Amino acid sequence: MNNLVGKILTAPPNVKGNFWSKTVIFLTEDHARGSVGFVLNKPTKMTISEFSLQHGIESNVQGFLHVGGPVSVNALTVLHSSEWACNNTMKITDDFCLSSSGDLLLKFALGDMPKHWRMFAGMCAWSPNQLESEIKGLPPYNHDFSWLTSTPSIKTVFGHDEKEQWTTSIEKCSIEFAQSIFA
Repeated sequence: MNNLVGKILTAPPNVKGNFWSKTVIFLTEDHARGSVGFVLNKPTKMTISEFSLQHGIESNVQGFLHVGGPVSVNALTVLHSSEWACNNTMKITDDFCLSSSGDLLLKFALGDMPKHWRMFAGMCAWSPNQLESEIKGLPPYNHDFSWLTSTPSIKTVFGHDEKEQWTTSIEKCSIEFAQSIFA
């Protein structure tokens, strides 16, 4: 399977009743050691300002902290547009970067921030070959619950949230699938 870095994973409609139901994930790593991504559409009820204040930083930054996934839930990471960087930024694609730094909250509070961004606590992680097996529906995974994949855009990643993002992502997966058949 091709490298999935910079792709969107979307839970199919028949995944229900668990954390993964209606999730949209941006994949940031996919290599021999496994895969890593961040759930885009599960905001917490905590604002960035409230979260910053818990860390001793007064901030007027708008938006909510998102649950990036069930792994490393204390890790703070920002997925963002590529025009901005800090001392620990990793380029994912030409349009997207990932940053994690001890001074992210302070930078944001001072207005030093990217045009488009989403802040996460936690991440998703897969062991080597696990994600590929899930997508292909190889045992012990069931093809009925395989991840759908698509190519992201700034709008699909940062322009929607929650159910709207999932619905938009399902539509994008459908369009890309249809285009691949007729290509």
